[in-house]
Amino acid sequence: MAGSRRFRLIACSALLCPVAAPYAAPVDLSGEVGYAYRMLKGDTEETVSNQMRGAIQGKSYLWQPWIATLDVGVRLTQDETSYRLDSNPNVNDSSSTLLTGDLNLNVIPQSRYPIALSFSRSDSRVDTVNTITSPLTAVGSREFETQRFSIRQNIDTREAGRYQWNFDSNTWDSTNSEKYSDWLLGGSADIGFDDHRFQLRGSYKVIDRAVLSQESTNLTLGGDYFYFDPENAIRVDTSADYYQYNTKGKASSVVFSNGEVDTTSQQVSSFVFWRPVDRKVTASAGVRLFNLNSDAGSSNTGPTAISNETELLSLNATAGGLYQFSKNIRFDANLNFSTNDNGSTSNNAYLGRVGGLLQSDIHELFWGMGYQWYASGALQYQGTETDDITSGNLRLGHDLNRAWMNDDKSSTIRLSISQALNGIAESGDNDANDVRHDLSMTFGWDSYGHGGSTYSQLTISDARTIGDRESDQQLVNFQLSRTQNFTRRSSLTGNLTGQSVRQKFDGQDGGETSTTTTGSLSYQHSRVFGAPRLRFGSDVRVSRASDDRGVDRSEWENRLDYSVGLVDTRASWRLIDAGEQEYSLVYFQVTRRF
Repeated sequence: MAGSRRFRLIACSALLCPVAAPYAAPVDLSGEVGYAYRMLKGDTEETVSNQMRGAIQGKSYLWQPWIATLDVGVRLTQDETSYRLDSNPNVNDSSSTLLTGDLNLNVIPQSRYPIALSFSRSDSRVDTVNTITSPLTAVGSREFETQRFSIRQNIDTREAGRYQWNFDSNTWDSTNSEKYSDWLLGGSADIGFDDHRFQLRGSYKVIDRAVLSQESTNLTLGGDYFYFDPENAIRVDTSADYYQYNTKGKASSVVFSNGEVDTTSQQVSSFVFWRPVDRKVTASAGVRLFNLNSDAGSSNTGPTAISNETELLSLNATAGGLYQFSKNIRFDANLNFSTNDNGSTSNNAYLGRVGGLLQSDIHELFWGMGYQWYASGALQYQGTETDDITSGNLRLGHDLNRAWMNDDKSSTIRLSISQALNGIAESGDNDANDVRHDLSMTFGWDSYGHGGSTYSQLTISDARTIGDRESDQQLVNFQLSRTQNFTRRSSLTGNLTGQSVRQKFDGQDGGETSTTTTGSLSYQHSRVFGAPRLRFGSDVRVSRASDDRGVDRSEWENRLDYSVGLVDTRASWRLIDAGEQEYSLVYFQVTRRF
């Protein structure tokens, strides 16, 4: 392994496995040590951090590689951070230490029954009395310990299927008496024969929150059944799931009132697909049943008690088909029914739709431009307990496209024009009749040569709706990017995007116009001053918006990376203008690998 030293050690003295004393096993050791400096300076605050890091990783095997492989890792990070806040002159500095260790053991890894064990532990020590979050620990001024253990096994019986089981345990403990722990036991099976396939899964999880004196359990069971008959082009997908959640603990007006929540849900669904490749007709149908029961106790006691029970029974059935009459004519239809019953009321909904599409072949017109027209329409009925809506729409449109390329194929001009007229009529409780007109044009130019490439595109669109819901919208979008190679090791890339959108809706005076502009410039040099592996990069990013919905922001970053042997060094300086505040960030890092 590159960058590592191989040692011949006795396994019993290597911390990896004391029971392997009679055997010698080679150990691959690798790791790194490093230092990082970080200074973030703003108008009213400053943070300076000095961080030391070290890590070591060991890999070996027990007896023979096919019996068990083992790898162990330890990482230590020490951080010293000082703060300056104009709003709080008495803010204190912080000192943080984070120690992390992990162990992974793979038993008979090359067999059809491999077992994988994983163990990791983290321990932090934080010395600070203020509420500022340490750059090293996301929990701020809290000392904490975490521990994770996992064991899982995959069983491949080939003819009988594949099976898997796993056990996971996690704990989190802090110095302020907060403690969280959970464990999970799960398993799954994948069994297939002939045209049938079964997938089964299940898990049981226990969660303990000591600070709330609360314990939760989750039970999840599920299964899928797949059937495929290639001769008749029939596929059946069936799924069933069961979920149970229970929580016991202190009463809470926010979470649960009487200290206990019990929720169960069941879901069953089945879908059938008929998709023959030699027929003009395809069809599908499905049904889904969902049941939910939840009991969170009562909000009060006595005669004013309010039940927090929830019941829901939901049924949804759907069917649809597609008829490809010819390559230019297509019809489709679908039906949908759904009902929801919460124990006191029941709501039914119906939806039916038929539609069609007629489109022409692509014809070549003047200047070699491709032209195609199309017409589509649909009738739809939607009914509920309170509304009945019948609607129809008819859409007519055509497209014009062409791409011109010069003789040496170094540049391309693209042009696309699209126009459509869409009429919508609705009858029912809310009658509405609208006609929408859409027109858009895209013009692009691409160029390759002179040591680089250029991409540009201009898009203009106009959409207007006339009728009961009048509106109009215009959009202009321009994109330009260029990559220029100065030498074999240096290049400059620039991007510019501008967009303006005007919107006006029914009842609105004047409308609103929003304009945004973004740009970036990036310079890369992979061999500064002719020194191998000395890389320099400079990036400038700017964004501007015409209203409060956008963000005005500017960033300028300069980076210098240098690698010599096993030593990696990085230095960067970033200037950030976020509108209301300006920041500067200085970062330096050096790492020695071994």
